[in-house]
Amino acid sequence: MAVIDPASAITAKVKSQYGKRLREKDYQAMVKCGSVGEVVQYLKTYTHYQNFLDKVSNDVHRGNLENIMREKQFESFLSFCRYNNGNTPVTKYGLRMIEIRELMKFITLLSIRRPEEYLFSLPLFFVQHTDIALEKLSLVDNHHDLLAAVERTGYYDILKGFPPNDIGDYDLAAIEDALENYSLSVLYQDLGKIKKKKERNQMLDLFDTLSDYHNYSRIIRLKKYYHMNSDAVRDHLLKFGNLTGKRLDRILSKDTYEEVRGELLQTGVGKKAKTIDIDREMAVQGRFEMCRHQLYFSTNPEIVLLSFYVLSQTELSNVIAIIEGVRYSMTPESIYETLVL
Repeated sequence: MAVIDPASAITAKVKSQYGKRLREKDYQAMVKCGSVGEVVQYLKTYTHYQNFLDKVSNDVHRGNLENIMREKQFESFLSFCRYNNGNTPVTKYGLRMIEIRELMKFITLLSIRRPEEYLFSLPLFFVQHTDIALEKLSLVDNHHDLLAAVERTGYYDILKGFPPNDIGDYDLAAIEDALENYSLSVLYQDLGKIKKKKERNQMLDLFDTLSDYHNYSRIIRLKKYYHMNSDAVRDHLLKFGNLTGKRLDRILSKDTYEEVRGELLQTGVGKKAKTIDIDREMAVQGRFEMCRHQLYFSTNPEIVLLSFYVLSQTELSNVIAIIEGVRYSMTPESIYETLVL
């Protein structure tokens, strides 16, 4: 009897699932819908979302619809993780990304004095997969209780260092930066434990490039729109990737946006970015294009799985952007421009 190679099997399964993705014609049709109900009906009738939206009413609340789609996306990711022997660096990284998204969602509500609203977006499907007491967050109304909800996790020490100011406001940008750097630090430790050198280097190179896209985009935005000085910009960057050390010093030593942009264009990701609008959200577009390439051509199952995770997250973000755009009566053209394709 033939033995099935797990790596080949998961790669085939992921690619098969990705083959069901939304296409350009789907996006073009949805941006022209006259209501959120029409968008839902299109998803139920013509796309792979019909598998789990068929019993959902067309007048479903936008927040509930998003939760349903996130749940199914998570189940799909988790099924691949189990098939790939579960507790891998990519699996744990994906789970942390969801945890960070939920923490930032709640802390934002806490900062605007509306923490009880978290109850309406609580992802019940994720509660059993995290050590964060998510179900208790909607009852939290102060920093002390927030820390108690995360005391069994690595997020405790981070959030402890970012208490709200005297009027209860949190530095949301600083917290998110710190959480992302923490997640990457754990990831790189996990990657360092991969025994096969080739696989380890492939994963390190991939995440270095993802970090570079993030930092590249962040430098552009902070210099062009906020005119931040070098030290302030540095505080908002990921501590990983190739845009570090003397290379980063040289980039940030430039005084004007034009000079900084010129230096960035000479970097590895800068040269790749010449086909991408540098002044838009380059991190999202660059990450999308790189992961699409990796999904098609990589033979490393962890890279294929990560690529699928990023691409499916991007598709979901596109659908949410369309729903929001239709809800607020934006023109089809303006909605379409916000999508990552």
